Amino acid sequence: MSLDIIKFNVIYRDGDHSIQALEDVSLEIKAGQCVALVGESGSGKTTLGKACLGLLPANADHKGEVLLDGEEIDFSDEVALNRLRWKRLSMVFQDGAASLNPVHRIIDQVAEPLIQHEGLSRDKARDKATRFLEEIGLSKEFHNRYPHQLSGGQVQRGLLAMAMILDPAVIILDEPTSALDALTKGFVAEVIREAKGRGKALLLITHDLEFAMHNAEIMAVLYLGQIMETLPADEMLSHPLHPYTMALGRSYPAMETARDLGGIRGDAFYRIIHQHGHGDAAQYRHAHIQVPKLSHSGVHAPPTGCLFHDRCTQAIESCTEGVVALEKVEDHTVRCLRRGIVTMLELKGVTKRYGKTAALNPLDLNVRSGELLAIVGETGSGKTTLAMIAAGVIKPNQGRRMFYGHDMDAWMKKDHKSLAKKVGVIYQNPAESISHRFSVYEAVAEPLTIHGEKKDHAEKKELVKSILADVHLSTDDAFLRRYPHELNMGALQRVCLARALVLSPLMLIADEPTSSLDPSVQAKVLKLLLDLQIERGLTMLFVSHDIGLARKISDRMGVMLAGQLVEIGPSSLVITKPLHPYTKLLIESARGNWEDASEGGSTRQIKIGCPFRFRCPRQQEICAREAPSLRLLSNRHVACHFPYT
Repeated sequence: MSLDIIKFNVIYRDGDHSIQALEDVSLEIKAGQCVALVGESGSGKTTLGKACLGLLPANADHKGEVLLDGEEIDFSDEVALNRLRWKRLSMVFQDGAASLNPVHRIIDQVAEPLIQHEGLSRDKARDKATRFLEEIGLSKEFHNRYPHQLSGGQVQRGLLAMAMILDPAVIILDEPTSALDALTKGFVAEVIREAKGRGKALLLITHDLEFAMHNAEIMAVLYLGQIMETLPADEMLSHPLHPYTMALGRSYPAMETARDLGGIRGDAFYRIIHQHGHGDAAQYRHAHIQVPKLSHSGVHAPPTGCLFHDRCTQAIESCTEGVVALEKVEDHTVRCLRRGIVTMLELKGVTKRYGKTAALNPLDLNVRSGELLAIVGETGSGKTTLAMIAAGVIKPNQGRRMFYGHDMDAWMKKDHKSLAKKVGVIYQNPAESISHRFSVYEAVAEPLTIHGEKKDHAEKKELVKSILADVHLSTDDAFLRRYPHELNMGALQRVCLARALVLSPLMLIADEPTSSLDPSVQAKVLKLLLDLQIERGLTMLFVSHDIGLARKISDRMGVMLAGQLVEIGPSSLVITKPLHPYTKLLIESARGNWEDASEGGSTRQIKIGCPFRFRCPRQQEICAREAPSLRLLSNRHVACHFPYT
């Protein structure tokens, strides 16, 4: 049996204002399948679950269809709904014990559906409920207890027993693992697997992205009542196509992730609809998004465009206009005018030589909007050369550079200043990247002067103070008059960061920005970088020789060796399951296992074969004859004839 939700809308009336909880939500849940519904609190997940059972409150207007095995549910017929609930369609409600009657024992509450729907006597219902509770892992000694006398895991077993005792075809689970330990989550996962094996259709509503990825086949991402993306559940972290999905995954502490938690910039709480006059839901017209800093003042935001645009890392002007529909992209559906996360920077076949030395061999690289890509490798591997080519600071010998869909070289020939405003650069040595003759104010204000921004001195000074405050530096005049030699390295690095950000670039390229800092200051600067990346929606290319540091900040990681990428993919996979022997060597060295790192000497400049073969424990004859090319393997790319599997 399947559950089909078709263009479902829910509006909660609240005086002259109403809350749009769901808008045109469509989902298909097939027999033997679990679909996970995820999103921030207030996105409408629980509303959708309750709507399927006709349990919305009296102030809720709804339209759309819910089909159970192809037959539309009639929400106006309460008698028919009561026959349907528990028997064919059931729900495990949120909040554990709060969902149970506090004055009835757990055994009686599990027995109630048997009495109501199958007409069993109280004694027979209790006997059957006893057997079922024992099967589901709640021993008999707890059956006569009240909800407040049970642990969270025991309450969850009781709720699952109530929902499943009549063997319904469709089960909705609303936050079934919230506040549960890992072992109890494992039990819930086993219940889901067993139910799918018996052909049940399951809708899993959850904040627990890791649990959803492991137990669902499809993930539906809900934001302010709209589905932003549906995708295969196992691609939630590795291959999201909507900026909201990527930001949501970055916010969750999954075991598979490596970087520190990041949030989503800004806030969005409710979609408020202002009603003029009275009538049904079709007459509500004016919508705006309520956030903590704003209240309704008679000015209505247009009810068009993308709901996520003000928090998005790749929004453009057209994102505020028209209707944004769900479109099929690969095996996803995405509600985005740009049809997924766009490529901010693309390098194709880029090379760079210094005399006879090849600093960069033909190299391809893509950096997606809003992501932080770390480039790691030993000294001399070509990291800085790659970063400076990406920034437009140096020119490659061959290859093509694209920035936001435009040819970088053609752009620089026509108007290099406008491109320079889009890319901020933090250079490797902060003490040498700022003129010693410049004060703090002059160093940060120089890009504004060069690009003719804020010609009024007072405006320019105000902007400089604002950006200094953003990087947690003093804004008093005495500090603005200081010179580089009067600052410690941590403060100087923040001045360099302020200088790179003062023109509000789309992309930030940071070349070893913390290499000269002590661990305490390094941690503060990195946390600051991550916070700024989230709040400003920055795309970042971060170069580091420290793979341990890179894993804490990056979404993806590229490993460089002798001027070429040998492995690139999600940082969590690169760190926990390296495919290239060189990647594994870097990781072991970061862990203090240096013995293997010194064997075989350094990487040599070679014309043929694999540059790592002299140090590789897996090298064979082909490694001397043929250079491996990047190929897709296990959700990332690796250049190795004999990768680890």
